[in-house]
Amino acid sequence: MKISKFNILAICTILMLYLSCKKEKVTRELLPDGSIAFDLPAASDVVTRPLDIKNTAVVSVEIKAILQGSSSADVHYVTFAPDTSKINDYRAKYGSNALLLPTTSYLFYKPTVAIPAGTNVSEAAVLNLGFQTTLKKFSTYVLPLTIASIDGQNQDPKTRKVIYYIFNTGDALYVDHTGFTLTATASSTGGVNVAGRAIDANTTGTYWLSATTASLPQFVTADFAREVTFSGLDYFIPTVVTPTTGGYTTSAKIETSSNGTTWIDKGTYEVNVTNAARKQTINLPSSTTARYLRFTILTATPFIQSGTSYSVGFVGGIVLRN
Repeated sequence: MKISKFNILAICTILMLYLSCKKEKVTRELLPDGSIAFDLPAASDVVTRPLDIKNTAVVSVEIKAILQGSSSADVHYVTFAPDTSKINDYRAKYGSNALLLPTTSYLFYKPTVAIPAGTNVSEAAVLNLGFQTTLKKFSTYVLPLTIASIDGQNQDPKTRKVIYYIFNTGDALYVDHTGFTLTATASSTGGVNVAGRAIDANTTGTYWLSATTASLPQFVTADFAREVTFSGLDYFIPTVVTPTTGGYTTSAKIETSSNGTTWIDKGTYEVNVTNAARKQTINLPSSTTARYLRFTILTATPFIQSGTSYSVGFVGGIVLRN
């Protein structure tokens, strides 16, 4: 008899919980279409901001929703999402040169937010931007955003409001060599590791190596095919250089030239490439315009190979900074 009463009590409890949940679901306030919008001026469908592409840092953009009219007695949940198909609408309305912000450059850290009961403005959704240095300089990037769902109900893609978030880039971190063929020469070469490998796109994979039969100092000269203006450079060491092998550059001299014959000394610099990025940023005393750059490795830790020590220099990459 006791077991029977217990079973009846359990069934009644479950039934009451079910009815309670069902009642809450039925009585939740239903919002009319168009009652939730972006918390922006009504006449605007664009949000514009500059974007620094010289530095890699997480940039956060906050986005809020607003309940039109009075506040609600219930909490409501709003989910924002990109709608990349709307880029053509933006181009038709504002300019055909706009670029779609690539998916690798943003992440919705917090796409779903609540409009608490008794208020009409949501907490902030957070859109994080990154990898800025991969973007083109002096360009307009656009990310169309929409309110994708309200309280779990998907909104009609054809009629939902679109806001265009626009990011205008400035100058790039590195000098753009598009359309120009870079070449390089060196004081000596170790095997297949020719000078041209110091200026290719693979900054830590391929590399120039000075000859094991020649002592330091050794240099590599880059020809940028025309005069360029730059503030400094990033020097990269290849991944083959490790604490076990040695071969780390410790000091280097920078020279520039307009004709490849007359050289201007731009200074001698301490170098430390034992960091995660495997690079040393060298800022010149002032902005420089030149066609040629000569990078001379003055000193380096001994490079050990098969038990033999060599005085050599490695350059995985030399990239000019704007």
